[in-house]
Amino acid sequence: MIERTTRRTSLVILLVTVASFGVTACGSDPTFTPEQASEIILAQFPDSDLQIRNVRIDEEDRGVAFARFNDENWIFYFQPAEESWLLDAVETDGSFYYLKDLEQISETIALMSDVAGALERYRVGNGTYPIGEDASVLATMAPEFIGEEVTFADAWDGPLAYESDGDSYTMISNGADKTGGTRDDVILHDGNFVGAGSGRNQ
Repeated sequence: MIERTTRRTSLVILLVTVASFGVTACGSDPTFTPEQASEIILAQFPDSDLQIRNVRIDEEDRGVAFARFNDENWIFYFQPAEESWLLDAVETDGSFYYLKDLEQISETIALMSDVAGALERYRVGNGTYPIGEDASVLATMAPEFIGEEVTFADAWDGPLAYESDGDSYTMISNGADKTGGTRDDVILHDGNFVGAGSGRNQ
């Protein structure tokens, strides 16, 4: 299970590099072709192994490309834009990711990484991680180990969950749906991300 979620986390971290770009393909042709899909994808992932297997325009007027991408089966979704197509979302390993959500995942991963660094500094200075069952105990690290301005809230304004017995810790963002235990949770355990995503219930 950890191996699978670690692989998914790696995919998410790869995808967040796309989120800050508006990726379009130029042209006035209203059709959607394998060549267009390939051009858009490879513009963002130039060193990737990409094989477009099939493309179509679905009932929502989205361009959909089914592809073999770096030895994984991926589906890429494109929204029509004026005289172009815009990469909007991807689906891989059973999870669906909107690019707009990936920006928030990236922000949340950055915050949790900063907190993880502070936790390690705290442990060096105190012998244990802060002990407790909610994120309020993280405030004990300020200001010596982390800045007082840190709010311990994710990019969706949800509070981080935290639990530690002093020797080990788990920190969780409930993700876009703000519900724990769902596939969009971002999970950090003892400094390692073991789950990260932004899922769409289907």
